[in-house]
Amino acid sequence: MGEKGLKWLESLWQCFLSLVKIVLQSRRSTPLPSDFGGADELLILANGPSLKKTVEESAEFMRGKTLLAVNFCVTSPMFEQLRPQLYLIADPLFWIVPEKREQLFGTLAEKTTWDMYFFVPSRALKNKEWQPLLAGNPHIKLCIYNTTPIEGFQSFCNWVFRKGWGVPRPHNVLIPSIAIALRLPFRRIYLAGADHSWLPEIHVTDDNVVLMHQKHFYDQNKSQAATVTQENLHSARLYTILYHMYVAFKSYFVLEAYSRSLGKEIINVTPGSYIDAFKRMKI
Repeated sequence: MGEKGLKWLESLWQCFLSLVKIVLQSRRSTPLPSDFGGADELLILANGPSLKKTVEESAEFMRGKTLLAVNFCVTSPMFEQLRPQLYLIADPLFWIVPEKREQLFGTLAEKTTWDMYFFVPSRALKNKEWQPLLAGNPHIKLCIYNTTPIEGFQSFCNWVFRKGWGVPRPHNVLIPSIAIALRLPFRRIYLAGADHSWLPEIHVTDDNVVLMHQKHFYDQNKSQAATVTQENLHSARLYTILYHMYVAFKSYFVLEAYSRSLGKEIINVTPGSYIDAFKRMKI
């Protein structure tokens, strides 16, 4: 059997495994919001270090676009300045680690004074400790989505994504953010703060400890190189970090193909971004 035949069989096997994961992991998600005042464009605010400059210098570009924020954006004054209509998290550490849980959910409940849709993975519902933190804020509307990792033939993946049963392997928050955005009524999706310039920030000490300096727009002057914590709370080895990067960058090509099947467009406006899957545009 030739290389094409082996690749076809591999994709078929991935489709089968994805179906098994859907049965075991996916749950009924909540209906997606649909009323955005006729807005046709969405701007995803990733937390890369370039976001601050983009927001400061691009007020005209941002005007009239629906905004989607992620992760710890709420800890920045930018959150209250921009008042995003959508907010999405994916990292399981937010409901596993008490300090992160309080910092995120507690701050969201305190600062959000406008109506906002908050997207949370279905697996987070197993943890009850974060839910009371949001219960007292009537402005936060909870939306549940599935993070079941889907692989296989592109046509199969597109079908599953449209159903909301899963997303490309979600090794960072931008991947499910784009997948959810493509299910919303926006024809054009822009990415800001999607630097993904992690490779030069990796360092291995003489004691074989892998350190990575993950810079965000809200902690640029305070962040330091640190170990990468996995879901089991152990520090990741270099091969794990690089593998997750490989999966993430590959997932962007899956999302680009998915967007074309919908007649939609993903545009990366992040200066110096390492993502090579999407059309680029300078603001």
